[in-house]
Amino acid sequence: MSDDLSTSLILTGAFLEALKLVNNLLTMLKKQQQKQQRLLVIQSLKGIEKEVTKFLDVLGLQPPCSYNEVLLQLKEKALTRAGLVEDDVICLINERVEVRRNKDFFKSDQMRAHLQVKGIALMDVGMETIWRPCVPVQQESEVVPSEGQKVPPKPETA
Repeated sequence: MSDDLSTSLILTGAFLEALKLVNNLLTMLKKQQQKQQRLLVIQSLKGIEKEVTKFLDVLGLQPPCSYNEVLLQLKEKALTRAGLVEDDVICLINERVEVRRNKDFFKSDQMRAHLQVKGIALMDVGMETIWRPCVPVQQESEVVPSEGQKVPPKPETA
């Protein structure tokens, strides 16, 4: 009974036909058409998406949540763990942007590290800074010198 139903042929054929149809519809969308025709093509694409989603769900291949939904859930958990609300993080990001504008990169890095300890990673994307949840990073512990060892003094922070 390993291949009595020709499952692989059915799945491959079904997917190929669906992909051909989608490609044809997308090609039609790119062409200059009347508004009514464009709406019909878009409705067809939405119908195909709905059917493919059902099909993938039956096979167990459809993720239960979208990437954005998962990211929002992870952000909420990170904020709860850090004891912050999103407005706090946005305020800290804005402060850090100002610190960077003043070219105090040491303090900027400290602010980033402080948030990483709480499980919040800052990412500079072009001219914008965004945040994502991350695994909390342990703070560097103080170095305790053994007898006879000298430790260079830490730079003072303002």
